[in-house]
Amino acid sequence: MHGLSTAWHLARELEARGIGSGRDVVIIDKSDVGAGASGIACGTIRNNYFQPAMRELMAHNVSVWESDPEAFSYHPVGFLQTAPEAMHSDVVQIYQEQKAIGYDSVLVEGEEACRAYMLDMFPDWQAPGATTVLHEKQGGYANNQSSLDGLAAKARAMGVQIYPGTQVTGLRLSGGAVTAVETDRGAIGCDRLVVGQAHGFATSGRCSSCPTASTSPTLTGPSTRRGPCGPTGRYRRGRSRSIRIHSRPLPAASRPWCT
Repeated sequence: MHGLSTAWHLARELEARGIGSGRDVVIIDKSDVGAGASGIACGTIRNNYFQPAMRELMAHNVSVWESDPEAFSYHPVGFLQTAPEAMHSDVVQIYQEQKAIGYDSVLVEGEEACRAYMLDMFPDWQAPGATTVLHEKQGGYANNQSSLDGLAAKARAMGVQIYPGTQVTGLRLSGGAVTAVETDRGAIGCDRLVVGQAHGFATSGRCSSCPTASTSPTLTGPSTRRGPCGPTGRYRRGRSRSIRIHSRPLPAASRPWCT
């Protein structure tokens, strides 16, 4: 999910700025789209977290899902939280933070009011003891693998190239700096490495070992498919991995892999 989203948004940004296109973006995946946790996760989409700093970020994330429900296999049915008195103040705080940024939600307080609210939606509602209900009118759920397939389709439509079955095996260092990312299909040179969240890596910079010839050498390793060393991508440690390389835009025929 993170690699696909990064590639899709990056391709859009490059095109919007007129400095590149999706053809400059490559995703390298250890397995395939959906092989990691995103492919089996429950798919809940909500803004119900107790971290104030995440509130606007989550609202932005929901807006992306809302931008194309069909492609993302997204079902905007909302999100409902019922809570006992011990959680009342926390739920109120979440609601107030949502209200402050214009996120559409409803707060219901008091056991009788909560019971009436729930029975209005679910006539067979029986759970007792809820004194607070937070009903997020935005959010919902997405079918996990279908949503990833839709995101991959959007990325490919922008020109992004996805290379499954490619493992990142290490990093090359020189003087304390990363100069290349190694894969089982060859090494990709870079000028700098950016460490992101969830132990992710993003590399950027002109490939230091790329030949300037207009032909592309065959990759080493079990696969012989070729790909560009062009600007962009992302590498995440874990089951699903991708790489982002940034370099000066080159003609399509002059984007070789480093070997």
